[in-house]
Amino acid sequence: MKTDKINIAVILLIVFFILFFTWFTLREFSRGMMDGYDQGTYSQILWTTLHGRLFWCSFTGPNGLCDLGVHMAPLLLLLAPVYALFPFAITLSVMQVLLLGAGAIPVYLIAKDRIHSRAGLLFTAAYLANTFIIQAVVEGFQARTLTVPLFLFAFYFLFKNKYLLLSLFVFILCLSHEISCLLVFMLGLYIILARKKIGLGITISVLSLGWFILSLKVLQPYFGISEPLGALYFFAGGETISSPVKIMQYCITHPFGVMQRVFSYAKLGYLIRLFAPLGFLSLLSLKELLIGLPIFLQNLILSEHLVKVEVPRYTMPLIPFIFISAIYSAAWLFKNKKLRWVYIEVLITISLLLSVSRFVLDARFLRVLSPISGETMIHRSALKEMVSLIPPEASVCADIKAFPFLSNRFRLYDIPFHIQDSEYVLIDVKEPIFSPKAAISAEECAMVINKALKPHAYEMIKEKDGVILLRRDPGLCEGKK
Repeated sequence: MKTDKINIAVILLIVFFILFFTWFTLREFSRGMMDGYDQGTYSQILWTTLHGRLFWCSFTGPNGLCDLGVHMAPLLLLLAPVYALFPFAITLSVMQVLLLGAGAIPVYLIAKDRIHSRAGLLFTAAYLANTFIIQAVVEGFQARTLTVPLFLFAFYFLFKNKYLLLSLFVFILCLSHEISCLLVFMLGLYIILARKKIGLGITISVLSLGWFILSLKVLQPYFGISEPLGALYFFAGGETISSPVKIMQYCITHPFGVMQRVFSYAKLGYLIRLFAPLGFLSLLSLKELLIGLPIFLQNLILSEHLVKVEVPRYTMPLIPFIFISAIYSAAWLFKNKKLRWVYIEVLITISLLLSVSRFVLDARFLRVLSPISGETMIHRSALKEMVSLIPPEASVCADIKAFPFLSNRFRLYDIPFHIQDSEYVLIDVKEPIFSPKAAISAEECAMVINKALKPHAYEMIKEKDGVILLRRDPGLCEGKK
């Protein structure tokens, strides 16, 4: 194939990915299958930022706090202008599809320059069909997803010796998430050891590590969290271990415990899912792969539950280095070992097809593609109708399925928290989805709701298809007193 035709094929693949998964995302959102908690979180963060309260999230922590205390991700400010124009929760998911699609551009350019344009086309297809990329799209917006195209572009500019653009992307990456700083630090070491650019590498490593320490020790505690990186918890010896210091202490004092975590069947399965789509080529180019070492260590030490359930969130920062190292490995086999390209092509194609077939047959993926039932449409319509009855300035305690429709306000809470303090309560009795913070069963949560509502005066505004909207009546409350 001529280069021009391959360029056109790459463009068509990227456009198809963006169009198909934009449609898929909209369809999934309309069915209520997307994670309402995270969609509501990021939507409210952007809305409150645009309305005068920087990164405020009312349902994070016991009484709400600035989300910069949870994750140092000021990069989200770059999304605020778009959200101001399109203030809907689905806007973030569509933007995520666009950005992930754009990540295919540096994948193609790197593979094209390192090998040839035909290889670029193959790796572009592999990237766009990667199961972790698709799963991230399916599960809704996550800030860590933004690191994928950013790291790929940063590495491309490093590859092309465009150090000013590299520095710009490195700077943006450090603002995307505190964990990204550790990857930037490793990138600086790579620049020193592999590219022999000592001054540039030292500058990048020192500044990124300094920002990481400043974020964890000063900025995040200032914004309201006592233990940064608390999401990276795991259980050992009856204790929850989450702070960086405790994690390091555990690794030093319990080497056998760490080995048991790393070499468990669940972690082995995770590594196979990670490397198999590219035929394990990434393992032949360790210099590039080890840039992602902090994330590898994090994921291998994390609990098996988190690796199984929240794979996209914790894995996305690894994707750039999986692909870059695979491209470098393929180039080494093709040019240095004189391995015929067709063998590499067959290896990647077969591995990719096996990996994709596993995901395409996933029940959730098929459920989104299947026709929407009339029952689902009626229930979603009822939920939206209830939401439309709630004033935009009112405080609301709601089922998290409704969060994406209610997030453009300062006071939004998840059942059963703050149920006594809210002006409105929205309960989905038919298909309840409770807060991930409430580690209780549906029956227990129902008991909490009933107990919380009894001492207070609420009037039912409307009930439709199992969706109940209640409003606190100040007059009735005064009468009860």
